[in-house]
Amino acid sequence: MCRRLPRVLLLTAAALATALAALARGDDEFAAIDAHALAAPPSATRTIPSLAAYLVRPARDDRERARAIFRWIASNIAYDPALRNEVPNAATVLKRRSAVCSGYSVLFKALAEAAGLEAEVITGHSRGAGYQAGRRVDASSEHAWNAVRIRGSWGLLDCTWAAGWMDDSGRLVRRFTDHYFLTPPEVFVDDHFPEDSHWQLLAPPISREEYFRRVQRRPPFFEHRLQLASTNSARIVTDSSASVIIAAPQETIVTACLFRNGRELDSRYAFTQRESKGFVIRALLPEKGDYLLRIYAAEKSLPDGELDWALAYAIKATAGTRGRQFPKTYGAFLVHNCHVETPLAGVLPAHASVSFSMAVPGAQDVVVMSDGAARRLARASSNRFAGAVRVGEGAVTVLARFSGGRRYEGLLRYVAR
Repeated sequence: MCRRLPRVLLLTAAALATALAALARGDDEFAAIDAHALAAPPSATRTIPSLAAYLVRPARDDRERARAIFRWIASNIAYDPALRNEVPNAATVLKRRSAVCSGYSVLFKALAEAAGLEAEVITGHSRGAGYQAGRRVDASSEHAWNAVRIRGSWGLLDCTWAAGWMDDSGRLVRRFTDHYFLTPPEVFVDDHFPEDSHWQLLAPPISREEYFRRVQRRPPFFEHRLQLASTNSARIVTDSSASVIIAAPQETIVTACLFRNGRELDSRYAFTQRESKGFVIRALLPEKGDYLLRIYAAEKSLPDGELDWALAYAIKATAGTRGRQFPKTYGAFLVHNCHVETPLAGVLPAHASVSFSMAVPGAQDVVVMSDGAARRLARASSNRFAGAVRVGEGAVTVLARFSGGRRYEGLLRYVAR
């Protein structure tokens, strides 16, 4: 799932060009074999033997043979929930070009064996569409995937999940996900728990209790090179607030949203900023009860502001914050790695002097807007700005002008009352 980066606020109406240079990436290991698989002509796709022969023709080893089959299935077989109760047949799946997970997996096995590979269909539990963080489910075999032997060792893959995912409305989102090809076993077990523990390919295998206890790291977690710097438990029990820490490269943005009963709450109940150990994500829980904290990530160079859902925590609050909120953050706050020391409370006392202190790397000037007037914060050090500002009533906005820029970008917005 994707969401939008909190919009960037400018003092003028002009759009802000915040995109940075794209992160350099190496050549795609499978670019050539993927291109070959995706170019399969109709004449080669009529039977399993003919398709297998075509797909592996340029493959240099078993890894590329498995990849060609995986890539073709993920891009050519549509997921159809109406086929959920059907006993799949590989030839039928190939002809119809639609299936559920069992159909994807039997087709992979048939094509792999036709190509001279050893493959198995694995069944078990998965934390897929509709699964909620921290929830234990009794179902044990509602999903199917594959194991394939490569260079004498077994590897794990899931053609179904590589093809895309079901969104919250039950709509299929088609997007190839490389993550589920020969995923390391210690990562694959985040969301795939086989009935036969042997197919975890872990020594020792983890227990069912451990599987449900762990937080699920979704593909974007690894794509954006995130790391858990605090709890890896999917469920957090707390009073009225919670925090987690996610380590991330400098090129990456991390943010979060709080949900309750499937509804996204006001963005000011969650606050994210980069600190010494990584991105610290804080949540204020307005009432006693159950919440879901979703964490998103993106590259700073992303031009259209989309962020990917990377992981989620279930939070049980034993108390409530009684109206407390954080300030609202804008995109520039995250892009420029800003850090606010004070005030962290989103509601300020009206007609009072408020102390502001924050790190704004690369800023030439930082101002606080209130009642239509701008009050400049003093530079306390190279990146830190501070000062006492008497605020009026209503919106109080912190803006910054960065090196080389002529306009002010919004960082934070408070409310004074």
